[in-house]
Amino acid sequence: MAAQWEPWQTFQCMRMVESLMKQPERYVYWFDRYATLVSLKEIYGKIVDTPEDEEYHTMAISDRMHNIERLGTPGGYLVEIIPALLKLTAWMAPFRREAQELRNIELAYFTKLIGEAKQRWNSKVPESPDSFARCWLKHDNGWELELPDITYVLATLYGGGSGTTSNAMQTFVMTMALYPEWQTKLQEELDSIVGLDRLPSFADLPQLILVRAVAKEILRWRPVVPGSKTITYFSRFGMVANFSDLPHRLTIDDEYNGYHMPKGSFVHGNQWAIHRDGGLYPDGKTFNPNRYLEESWPTYKEPIEIHPNIKRFSAFGFGRRICPGLETADRSLIIQIATLAWTCNISKKLGPDGQVVLIDDMDYAEGSNVIPKPFQFELKPRSENCARMISEAVNAPY
Repeated sequence: MAAQWEPWQTFQCMRMVESLMKQPERYVYWFDRYATLVSLKEIYGKIVDTPEDEEYHTMAISDRMHNIERLGTPGGYLVEIIPALLKLTAWMAPFRREAQELRNIELAYFTKLIGEAKQRWNSKVPESPDSFARCWLKHDNGWELELPDITYVLATLYGGGSGTTSNAMQTFVMTMALYPEWQTKLQEELDSIVGLDRLPSFADLPQLILVRAVAKEILRWRPVVPGSKTITYFSRFGMVANFSDLPHRLTIDDEYNGYHMPKGSFVHGNQWAIHRDGGLYPDGKTFNPNRYLEESWPTYKEPIEIHPNIKRFSAFGFGRRICPGLETADRSLIIQIATLAWTCNISKKLGPDGQVVLIDDMDYAEGSNVIPKPFQFELKPRSENCARMISEAVNAPY
């Protein structure tokens, strides 16, 4: 199903790159906008067609994710230390009032989105391909999900899909500025496979081995969800604890390496530690896509037309609770990396004094999601032809 969205992902990717060339200092917004508009269409069938509406929806989901980060910080509320405060009425408990206010904002926003999807369905407005909301409507509640339930199911997909690929792309830009040798290698592969007279496409991916390796190494080196942190979200029931990194609960007793874990135990998958395991990832602190390209590394796999890839990768979780948007995230991240590297050169920026502005590769915001703090860089088209082709693709009929 994820492959059906490739034309829309490609179009929004071209828009993202064109915007980056014009205003690279707004890189966070351009990555967020891409993720938001792709998610809106895939999940709700909604196409946003004005800059004002694009900004509204991009900032709405961004604010939601920032609230999740803020509210999910352990120790942020006294009630976490004194659970008895949960018994206080709302006028005596500021955390209850805040939860109710944010719940109301969220519920209004997401209810409107699914209401619009239902209106388009009732008006027989065609969708191609079907969005998640349209699939639910077609099944006529065969999924046994009432409106409040599906509202938050889709909201969870929307929030997860909107933030993670943007964060990974921010790390990609940082990495290319810090490791220009890998940018050169990426561009050599793209020039060899794609050439200079057309843009990269999803059809190229089996041959773009290094592009896929860089995407996977970005997620290993700086996993979007590093592990061991609790997040809070708001449902129709009010403030509820959700775990993004994501503790799993045992349904039966289990034994692992001599440890007995009784049924009901919580197990956290700590991606940061897993991705630095010396046996599987030697020299794990170093960004090195060769670990997927050379047979001497334990992570090398064949056939190279398929591997490396980020499908079933631990960065997206484990077991039944693995990220449901994995296939879409795979395509989004790889086409963005390929197109941006084909079109632009990324480098460190020179300050007013002519000195290089340093980038700290460990300067990330606190929170459950790994997001680089704002950094300065230089981004320019590789050639006038590259810039022209991107602009023509953006302005061509979708």
